[in-house]
Amino acid sequence: MKNGNYETIDQRNQYMKAEFGGAKEVRLEQAGDLDLQFTGWKVSTCGDSTVVEDPEKASVEVSLYFTTKGAYVAEIHRNFPDFRKNNKRITKTKSAAFVSYRDMLAWLKEDGRGWLGVNSKVAWEEMCARLPWLQSEATVRV
Repeated sequence: MKNGNYETIDQRNQYMKAEFGGAKEVRLEQAGDLDLQFTGWKVSTCGDSTVVEDPEKASVEVSLYFTTKGAYVAEIHRNFPDFRKNNKRITKTKSAAFVSYRDMLAWLKEDGRGWLGVNSKVAWEEMCARLPWLQSEATVRV
């Protein structure tokens, strides 16, 4: 179904299984809120794992998912230096599920105060490149 029509969730799930393998059970932890749990695929991740190893540098990792029910999920994981004696890192994670990819894009922009952060943009563009039904959404056509 490489050149197929991806209008239904069944067609999209077939594509996802062929391209990414079987769906996995995913649980995203959220501080101060209920965790998100779903069955699906991680489609893209962008972050600098080498920065995470340096306790004096901040880092951001953005991961985007597609669920077997047709929802989109985004997770933003931030690591900050903590200069108190006993702590090396402060970690903050937030995630959200969306019915529409456009709602997910708006959430990513809201997190960046109206702009896509560097890692959000790379993750978004990778997701659009990997999902045929989103390929025209990677840019704004004028």
